Amino acid sequence: MRKFTIVTGAALFLASGCSSDDDGGAAAQMTGSMPPGTEATPVDDASSDESADPAAPATDGTTEGVPNNLPLDDEGAGDMTAGEEPTEPVSPGGPAQETIAPLPSVRQEHAVVALGGEIVVIGGFTPDATNSVEAYDPAADTWRALAAFPSVLHHANAVSIDGKLIVAGFYFGGTFGDARGNTYEYDPASDAWTERTPMPAGSERSSSCVAALDGKMYVFGGARNGSVRDASVYDPASDTWTALPPLLEAREHCAAGAIDGQIIIAGGRADGIGGFQPNTWAFDPVAQTYEIRAPLLTARGGVSGAVLDGRLFLFGGEGNASDPSGVFPQVEAYDPATDTWEALPSMVSPRHGLGAATLDDAIYLPGGASTQGFGAEDTNTVFRLE
Repeated sequence: MRKFTIVTGAALFLASGCSSDDDGGAAAQMTGSMPPGTEATPVDDASSDESADPAAPATDGTTEGVPNNLPLDDEGAGDMTAGEEPTEPVSPGGPAQETIAPLPSVRQEHAVVALGGEIVVIGGFTPDATNSVEAYDPAADTWRALAAFPSVLHHANAVSIDGKLIVAGFYFGGTFGDARGNTYEYDPASDAWTERTPMPAGSERSSSCVAALDGKMYVFGGARNGSVRDASVYDPASDTWTALPPLLEAREHCAAGAIDGQIIIAGGRADGIGGFQPNTWAFDPVAQTYEIRAPLLTARGGVSGAVLDGRLFLFGGEGNASDPSGVFPQVEAYDPATDTWEALPSMVSPRHGLGAATLDDAIYLPGGASTQGFGAEDTNTVFRLE
């Protein structure tokens, strides 16, 4: 298993992030930030810079409010200490998790969607920011390259709708200071990308909570020189954007999924890795209203999420002050029918900055990082209910 770490100057800098969606409309988002202009440099874990002073302050992290070196404090963790295991019972039998064919290279802060019977990953850090696009075939347990995205990107917002892949909003290049609202559509029949109408000026953002419902792409919150409350919907049939009532609180690096005609928004953070947003929201696209729902059992940002069996599943995250890695292993599921969260067995490979997408009866979780910040892996796992 390969891992990479960011080094800036003499101090180790930690950051992170990711987005996702699936054919059924489930989506999730990314985590992290690093100073504008900083590029990801691979470092061998066995020979990382021992001259760095672990007690020295990290980069000031003014971009998106990234805090200083670990350990983090518990401020903003909601009603529960970060990393504390919930006491709610686990479903009888529990889910099954399995490690499958690794990605062709390490990757984190990428978008993940299910498209045409495959799991597609877009952009991210490999470990440098990239425009590469790869597809995983679960039947063959193999990967193949698709047409590269038109620009280098990470922390992208993406969904699949009517057999096409839509990317709308992302960080451009290898820094965290240039959020763009460009919208592109990928057609698997021609293996080509086509530019569509961009997000309206002033609403550009990355790292959003994203879901697909009734042939439209819903984008809530995100990052643009800090966390934002913006909400909007894109209709690929008419190639138009429509503003929605803003979220009642800013958040980014979160998850969203469409269930029974509404969109559930959960997880994420505001202006910093430790600024967890524990509230869960249900958005009614007809009334265009938000309703507060039961909060997360373990408040955290940098989560990945997808819908399966009528529930929104959240995986991992970062900002775990109780673990030296800074990564959350938690898997939790929200049932809108009962307005309850359920704790499930921890991830077999805890990560943040990964994506999640549902295909058939499983959720696929390619890539991500096993340490807070840049520790990209080629790990690929699948989650199934039993």
